[in-house]
Amino acid sequence: MSETDNKMRLYRNLASPYTRRVRAVIEELGLGEQIEEIDVDPYNPPAEFLKINPLSKVPVLITEQGEALPDSNLIMSYLFTRGHGLAALPSGARRWGALRRQYLAEGIIDAAVASTNEKRRPEGIIYQVFLDRQIVAMRRAIDQLDAEAAELSPETPTTVEITVGCALGYLDFRMPYIEWRKNHDALAAWYAQFSERPSMQKTAPQAA
Repeated sequence: MSETDNKMRLYRNLASPYTRRVRAVIEELGLGEQIEEIDVDPYNPPAEFLKINPLSKVPVLITEQGEALPDSNLIMSYLFTRGHGLAALPSGARRWGALRRQYLAEGIIDAAVASTNEKRRPEGIIYQVFLDRQIVAMRRAIDQLDAEAAELSPETPTTVEITVGCALGYLDFRMPYIEWRKNHDALAAWYAQFSERPSMQKTAPQAA
């Protein structure tokens, strides 16, 4: 059996914030040598990818046992059983606040991706009301994250910090006109430091 046969496989798209979350976790856990990364276009997927994930979404991780894990949260949970290096979420009452921040960041990612996809439609049928609603929702979530920025660690990250960092990085990448840093000094200061981490630098989004 070759060395490649022992590796996990990650189907990825370098523009995807969901992919970036997983790739940042891989870097933080020191699992890069154990995973082969494979580029795929979810909007023009090959037949073999659809067999792995009929939903045609990235990322998808194929485990050492050949199990397909088609969701970033599912993948991250699995990777935590394979490596060490990320802090665990806090326990007790503080855990719910941490999970709330992660949920808000996931919501920003979902809204930003939905907006990006809406803009792929022909100009005459883009639903502006939908886009406006997503922006308002993202702004409210950013306000909340800014109010709780003191709870985000720049030096001992959990999946919360990685998710927040990927959300804000995706806004810079796809929706810079939102200017999320404006009036959000605490969150901007945290992100300026956190985005310098090697895992964030290596996984910066790239246009497909």
